[in-house]
Amino acid sequence: MLYITACLFVVYSLKKVIKDKKILIIILTFLLFNPISYSSELFQRLYRNSILHIELLFLLGTTINIIVSKKNNVFNYIFLGFIISIMFLTKEDTIWAKLILLIIIIYKLYKNFKFKNICINLIPILIIILNLNIVSYINYKKYNIYTYNELTNSYFKDAYIKILQIKDDEKIEKIAIPKSTFYKLADNSKVFGFSREQIDNLYLLYGGEDKEIPNSNIIWMFRTWIYDVHKFKNGREANEYFYNLSEEIEELFKEGKLEKEFVFPSVFMNPPSLDDIKQLPKNFAKTIYYTLTYKNIRTFPEKEMSKIFNWDNIIGAYKINYYDSHNVGNIVEDNLTNCEVIRKIYEVFTITFSIVAFGIYSKNIRTRDLLNGIIHIIFLIYLVILCGVTYTHVTAFDAIRYCYLGNIYILQNLFILLNLYRIYDKYKNKITRKR
Repeated sequence: MLYITACLFVVYSLKKVIKDKKILIIILTFLLFNPISYSSELFQRLYRNSILHIELLFLLGTTINIIVSKKNNVFNYIFLGFIISIMFLTKEDTIWAKLILLIIIIYKLYKNFKFKNICINLIPILIIILNLNIVSYINYKKYNIYTYNELTNSYFKDAYIKILQIKDDEKIEKIAIPKSTFYKLADNSKVFGFSREQIDNLYLLYGGEDKEIPNSNIIWMFRTWIYDVHKFKNGREANEYFYNLSEEIEELFKEGKLEKEFVFPSVFMNPPSLDDIKQLPKNFAKTIYYTLTYKNIRTFPEKEMSKIFNWDNIIGAYKINYYDSHNVGNIVEDNLTNCEVIRKIYEVFTITFSIVAFGIYSKNIRTRDLLNGIIHIIFLIYLVILCGVTYTHVTAFDAIRYCYLGNIYILQNLFILLNLYRIYDKYKNKITRKR
């Protein structure tokens, strides 16, 4: 229901730019029946990635409303701040939402650099700050830690980045923190609180004998180990531990007991190796092909659901769900016939018209109108997500999956349809003039 509402919202926003109701109905239809909207990895299970498409559509609709409106509607700015703050709380790596907010503010201030307009454009920022602080305060009251996200705003983040900075004995593909680094901590750190034997046991439990833990799991495994062993009473105790660990590692760097190397100031990105950089172009093309062809998208049939999920055994059901999130094909080999037909239609349409749409976009890239402004924003978000997933795939873990690329399917539909509309509208106007 939320997805349908979001689709209606973005199409309603587009009516200020697209006057032809038939075109708006076509766009709505393409959004509603997009195969991603009933896929097993996203819409058929309760998971935070399942609402990212809804948030994207509300963000696009609100952005369009702000761009096309000659008068500044305060409600649009309040709603923009609310949606972006919800996006930050849903998933910590939606950095592109900040970029869109910055573009909107620059555009509106370029149009009108008056005090009233400056104040109105600050509203989304104030709403974001307010919402994130409300969540932080709730966490403080419940867990004694003032943060809205431990991965972006806590001493846990600082400590984890310090561990990433410890120079590895050897570089292993897609392994940000090898076991040898934890050995170094065990040998030199008093705060860490683990012996080599404990680390070996943990690796046997989570990684397997003689196996490293990949980037996709290491941050969560590290956090789990710390909480399981130290048994913190509340978030404040945990935050103090990570603060002390971070400070101790910094001292060990200064004393020369640990060597330090460069890392990005984020827990989500690892510096690429030379081989990673070489792999980026090929994998970028692979990601585009994956999304253009709607590869691997599956829908659980109702009769299969009863076989797959054992609701009398919660642990068993969870394991199946987790397994499915990594490899749908092993559970549902054949897609539902009607869903597969729709998937094929979208595949053929997208492959056929994506090149045409990109040609239209390239030809009109310097056109200064509202439609082109909207297309620019859609294409920018598309590129940021595509590059982000490709980079993650090359440097961290296998990320070319529609679980992480869900928004791309929405964006590529809109990009194609809006560019095709430009040509349709151009020739329609020509015909009208001749008459």
